[in-house]
Amino acid sequence: MDKNLKPVIIHAESYKDIILHACKYANSAILEDEWKMVYGVLSGYSDDQFLYVKNAHPIAVGSAKEVSVKDQGYIKFGEIMEKLDSEGKGHFVIGSYHSKPGLSLFMSKVDLINHLGFQARFNDAITIVFDHTLLGRKKEEKIDDNILTKFDTGFEIYRLTEVKLDRNSDEYETNYHKIDYVVEGLNKFFFADVLATLSAKLSEE
Repeated sequence: MDKNLKPVIIHAESYKDIILHACKYANSAILEDEWKMVYGVLSGYSDDQFLYVKNAHPIAVGSAKEVSVKDQGYIKFGEIMEKLDSEGKGHFVIGSYHSKPGLSLFMSKVDLINHLGFQARFNDAITIVFDHTLLGRKKEEKIDDNILTKFDTGFEIYRLTEVKLDRNSDEYETNYHKIDYVVEGLNKFFFADVLATLSAKLSEE
């Protein structure tokens, strides 16, 4: 298998943590011009067939148009790496996630350059882009001659296509592709649980 196409299995609890982090700062109860992007890192492990996302770790909150990691974020990142090492499970930072509330799913040139730091060290590294406005929408997917109706997860997973491509190249902004994934542990109660947890967290503030 081409490592650049290795599919991903993301644990439902990790998916939940991404939704909760993103929707805390962008949801229908907040004015759209006050929505904020969020950023975090992903930890897990890899084998010959799959990349496994086991945890999502919030790092930073940005503005409506961008999110960057500053000093406190780098401190959090270091603490996460130390914790993973101390647990001895063989888990490590395998990529990142960030939200694009109301902007749809894509990678900007800045996103690609940010992700390069992960994938240059670990070729299976991924980045997850999430937009809460897409979550739960119906979409059609064609498999062979069959058309299936699915509910949008609100995210896509991407990798760089050419890690060594010159970032000043005209082709750099399209230097990424989608990766197939499965959400492990997803069931009919999942979204109800997410909504209940989010409501509880917001009411605490």
